[in-house]
Amino acid sequence: MASSGFGRPQLPQLIIWSPIRHSGAGEVGTIEDVCTACGERNPAGSAFCLYCGVYLGWDEASTADQPATRQSVPSAETSAYSSQNPIQSQSVQGQPAVQGQPNVQGQSTVPAQPIPDWRSSDPPCPQCGQPNAVTLRFCSKCGKALRPTQPISQAPRAAVPQTWWERFWDPTDRRARREYRRSLPPLYRWRRVIIGVGLVVAVLVLLSLIGKDPVGWAKDKYYAVRGTLVVADPVGYAGSPPESVAQGYDPAALGSAAVDDAWATAWAPDALAPLDACDGKPAAKGMVRLTFTDPLRVRRLDVAAGLPAADAKRPLQFKPSVLLVMYDGRCTELPLKDSSELQKVTLDTGVPVTELLVAIGATYPARADAGQPLTALTSLAVLSRPH
Repeated sequence: MASSGFGRPQLPQLIIWSPIRHSGAGEVGTIEDVCTACGERNPAGSAFCLYCGVYLGWDEASTADQPATRQSVPSAETSAYSSQNPIQSQSVQGQPAVQGQPNVQGQSTVPAQPIPDWRSSDPPCPQCGQPNAVTLRFCSKCGKALRPTQPISQAPRAAVPQTWWERFWDPTDRRARREYRRSLPPLYRWRRVIIGVGLVVAVLVLLSLIGKDPVGWAKDKYYAVRGTLVVADPVGYAGSPPESVAQGYDPAALGSAAVDDAWATAWAPDALAPLDACDGKPAAKGMVRLTFTDPLRVRRLDVAAGLPAADAKRPLQFKPSVLLVMYDGRCTELPLKDSSELQKVTLDTGVPVTELLVAIGATYPARADAGQPLTALTSLAVLSRPH
């Protein structure tokens, strides 16, 4: 294969000549360039193949020193025309060429600058503006790719494992699982609901067998989540022993809404009695006993320590600083502030109880000129979960 003047190998082209008959004008020959790379036919004068983009004009660029590589290939119409006019064909082929004069018949079959038969509606090339049909991949003038080629397939990325929470919240994965469940038979779609209901029934049966109230247990869990507490009612208040109540005071005042009365008992720091239920901790001899009609689990105590703020005797008495609460063989120590405001003290008995025994274990000091060695409580409310 010869090389052209541009340093590129010359690609042979196959030229197809076909006559086109016009009314009253005889026959005019047209030339089509056949690409030797892909075998597709291109209009005459195309610089690049319209289908593979191979350059077709190497022989035209080096006509000065290279022989033409275009060959006339008679088409079916040419053969038929020659068979019908044998004399004219032989005379044309046998006529000697005059030296120094161009071959008029040879030049008439090759247009000097063929005009491609493109419609005006064809999109132009973005690089040179040449109109090209939408079915072509390359421009016939400059060879620019008109349609993007298929991207080179990249190697698939390694799958990164997802954590369970990423898989749970991934909307694409959840949508895929939902579509998969919908494609299953009804029994498979409802099996999760059936299993859930079966587990609930099994829990209720188990609670019933061990002597628990399933409804009460469920309600208690619901109120525990919401943190709902209500004042226990009714509650009985009594002094223990009854003679320990100071004169002029009533234990029933601890459960009343009025704040002008209270319960009080004698307080003598040198005459405190140890409590066996509280590991021998000292406390005042007078205590308050709270009784409940139905067993309940105490969750909190609302306490107003000392006399009311409006009472002139408040600074003259000892104000409680520690309460010792005894229930079901246990003892809990509750600290209090030196304030007349209502104090919310957390107390969880853990189990339902029928009574509480409250004693004063320590007090804040009174004034030096105090003439009343007493300690008092204005109110004492018990709170529990709703029934």
